[in-house]
Amino acid sequence: MRGFLYVLLNFLRANLRQAGTLLVWGLAIALVLASATALFFLPPSGEGSAPTSQHLLILTLDPLLSEAEINRLAWQIAGWPETGRVNFRFAGETDPEPLAERALVVEARPGGREALLARVAKLSGIRKVTALERRAEPPGLPSRWRIAALVALGLGLGMALFLGQRAMRRALALWRKEREILRLSGLGAAYWQGPFLALGFLVGLVGAGLFLLGLRLALRYAPPEASLRDLVQAGPWLKALGFPAGAFLGLLGSLLRPHS
Repeated sequence: MRGFLYVLLNFLRANLRQAGTLLVWGLAIALVLASATALFFLPPSGEGSAPTSQHLLILTLDPLLSEAEINRLAWQIAGWPETGRVNFRFAGETDPEPLAERALVVEARPGGREALLARVAKLSGIRKVTALERRAEPPGLPSRWRIAALVALGLGLGMALFLGQRAMRRALALWRKEREILRLSGLGAAYWQGPFLALGFLVGLVGAGLFLLGLRLALRYAPPEASLRDLVQAGPWLKALGFPAGAFLGLLGSLLRPHS
């Protein structure tokens, strides 16, 4: 194992000369993941304009509660199956309505408002419970956005495969002498083929990381009413699937290398 790691480090060091190509390859993989995510989550034309209801409970807190007690209360409520999200609000804030005291704003999951009200009523440290319903009409998403995402998916996939093949050809040229020595020495194929697969795997992980970073920035700076906010609930799944998908795309590109 130590010998393979030495060979791999030598291979990666040689490929620092094409770092720019490898970075663009990773960006192409990130584009594939982003456009595939967009195709999955963007609603078809017309569906995005359907009105939505948001059921909120404003829990006015006892002023004697400490910060630690408020945190424990918020985590307790957040763990209930009827709870969507829990946010802390200071006195003077105006979302979702003007507040004169510290409060927790709890969003109920669909169909869970009554059960949530019943459970909140049994808690201590809450002076007042106010129920609100907000209705919003998210902006419609024309079909051109889905067409753009489909075009980006095809373009990104083509770029990822092309750049993968180009990077592997360059890697073979940079490491041809070492590869031939390893082949003639009688070592297993893992020593002279494995580094190419490892390079594709690493580039795929970099691409997945760039995709998740871009997604996080988009969610952070997107307007609250944008449909991009629907990705928040799917965040853990995207993290769990993003890296394996990126690694697969990287390995796929590495398999396009010449085998001579």
